[in-house]
Amino acid sequence: MTPPRASQSAFSTEPMTSPTAPRPSPYSVVPHVVRDGQDGQATTHKETALEAPPEFDPRNLFLAALSPTDQAILRSMLSLQRLPQGLVLQEPEQSIEHVYFVESGMISLVAAMQDGAAIETVTLGREAILGALAAFGTHRATARAIVQIDATAWRLPVADFRHAIEESPGLRKMALLGSELLLAHMQQTAACNALHTAERRLCRWIVQVQDRVGSDVIRLTHDFLAQMLSVRRPTVSLIAYELQQAGFIRYQRGRIAILDRAGLERSACECAGVLREKTQRIVGDIGF
Repeated sequence: MTPPRASQSAFSTEPMTSPTAPRPSPYSVVPHVVRDGQDGQATTHKETALEAPPEFDPRNLFLAALSPTDQAILRSMLSLQRLPQGLVLQEPEQSIEHVYFVESGMISLVAAMQDGAAIETVTLGREAILGALAAFGTHRATARAIVQIDATAWRLPVADFRHAIEESPGLRKMALLGSELLLAHMQQTAACNALHTAERRLCRWIVQVQDRVGSDVIRLTHDFLAQMLSVRRPTVSLIAYELQQAGFIRYQRGRIAILDRAGLERSACECAGVLREKTQRIVGDIGF
């Protein structure tokens, strides 16, 4: 099954050369170790700097919607980064040092309780700007930001972004709209977690992940899904079995193969569609 094209979904990535294989990367790799902001120690996961192509053609919806003039202002400040699965970009109460314009993959904001329980509050794909509010003054993270599916992103220091929005009303508007969209997604996710069944939320979640990775195959374990949906692992196993019996997915060893996208859409809650519409509206406001 081929995932929807960009014209059909505000989240959809460009079509891959094959449904299950990632598109070959045009970037060469330059190793770079991420350092912890407090003690300077290397983290377990590494962030990799990529040598960007000569032409600036961003997939991030906000960067792509900017005028050529505003793109030129940011271009010299941006560096392209590869973000591996499991990399923690932000922790609660830590000062935000970088802004990320997500190009591909998926990042989750996760709220953790004192007893260790956690739940995902929002997923971020190429419609997202992580850390945009930091451009308006000293800002600390309110949730853990973790890379859930290997991602790439344009990164720039908060200080540079703050200077850029002071120069350009268009960039300032983009930062505000990016923050507005993040809040809208968080509000919708909170309502979804409270009001919709685990089955409908899992279907919605799989659809949203497929939109962001552009593949019919998603590598996610039951343990991970249980944490993201704040349900017990046996609940995820039961729902996955029912979806497999219905012919919507095939699940084996942490690998979900999507067989019937339309069936998943029908079984999902309305939140996926609502978020698409909000994304299209808010991103579209950049040009006005």
